[in-house]
Amino acid sequence: MTQSEKLFERARRHVPGGVHSNTRFQAPRPTYFARAEGAHLWDVDGTRYLDCTMGNGSVMLGHARAEVDEAVAGAVRAGLTTGVETEAAVLAAERLAAIIPGFGQVRFANTGTEALMHALAIARHHTGRERVAKPEGGYHGWFDPLWVSTWPSADQLGPAERPAAPPSSAGLSATAAGTVVLPFNDVEAGERLLREHADELAAVVVEPVLIDIGYIPATPEYLRRLREVTAELGIVLIFDELLTGFRIAPGGARETYGITPDLTTYGKALANGYPIAAVEGRPELLAATDPSAGGPVGWVGTYNGHGSAVAATAATLPLLADGTAQQYLDKLGGLLRDGFAELSARHGIPAVLAGAGGHFQPYFLPRAATGYRSAMATDARRYAILHETARAHGILLPAKPLLHAALSTAHTEADIERIVAAADVAFTAMKASA
Repeated sequence: MTQSEKLFERARRHVPGGVHSNTRFQAPRPTYFARAEGAHLWDVDGTRYLDCTMGNGSVMLGHARAEVDEAVAGAVRAGLTTGVETEAAVLAAERLAAIIPGFGQVRFANTGTEALMHALAIARHHTGRERVAKPEGGYHGWFDPLWVSTWPSADQLGPAERPAAPPSSAGLSATAAGTVVLPFNDVEAGERLLREHADELAAVVVEPVLIDIGYIPATPEYLRRLREVTAELGIVLIFDELLTGFRIAPGGARETYGITPDLTTYGKALANGYPIAAVEGRPELLAATDPSAGGPVGWVGTYNGHGSAVAATAATLPLLADGTAQQYLDKLGGLLRDGFAELSARHGIPAVLAGAGGHFQPYFLPRAATGYRSAMATDARRYAILHETARAHGILLPAKPLLHAALSTAHTEADIERIVAAADVAFTAMKASA
């Protein structure tokens, strides 16, 4: 019995499924890891893997990046954990302000879900309305009104121009049923739904690139019109940049698209894997949370601005600010995209590798996906072969056919060659099993 098998047997006695996030469970059991460095992970049995998950995309600079870990070690040596304000938290906010175009004000939280909960509270107070809209297939955390239409099955979708809002988990409150689901990248249908529900909608939450179903960018026209319509109707526009932030450009989607929302949530790469999130936005909106001015919207949390997390943030942001990291990741992504295109043509298997900023997703489709409905047509059987073959070659990819893989600045061109070589073996197996 391997050490991972032994740990699974121990864990499952006390932990459902042996994991603390359901996405980490892979049948027949999860793998337990011992350490990480650069682009690699080692499991408890000593097996070394090339990591192409990178903490769900959060570890942009590679595992155990010295500058970040030294800053965290300094916070630990100082005895600073939680419940107090620190200079590092001030520095983290200042460095975030320096990297985000049109920066307003910011407050820190711990997770993306928390950040979006806060953002919705601000939007509801500002508008006096209750409901929220979000794109079909988008994932914005596990808060009830946003945890709908996340990886829905085909029989749950509803009409394309008026998508249904199926709950993504049992146990959600009635607020989830009131969420308006928008067709992604459909300008006209989306605008009709927003106008229809304008008097009820406090906010629209959108990932400028749908990354939790791979990599599907919004068209510039879609985001531009979304900005115009929400401004006209008095609806707060919230960009969920938990995954796009700092990867697709130093200033994230706001820089890439030249569109400024009312509020933005950040996380993931913000601290190179340490747990922190942020809500940034218009000062008049954030003012509602200001305790010194009697702001009526609460903002509390024992672990907000945690000493280690803000130290990591203050150390990470300067390493992302000049665009060098993003350019390097795009170079690696281009090599990987070219490699998959060559394999697709040579083996006669339709495949598109989408991505930017180190995010990437192989779709087994004849053309790029433009929304959830086209993405879900990807050949799950072929993706399973790719995943299993990569694993056999010591490469970790997400197990689900619609999720997202990620590179870091610790990955090399040789690593890309290794991924493509493993994919070549997988494509051969796909062709043989057709």
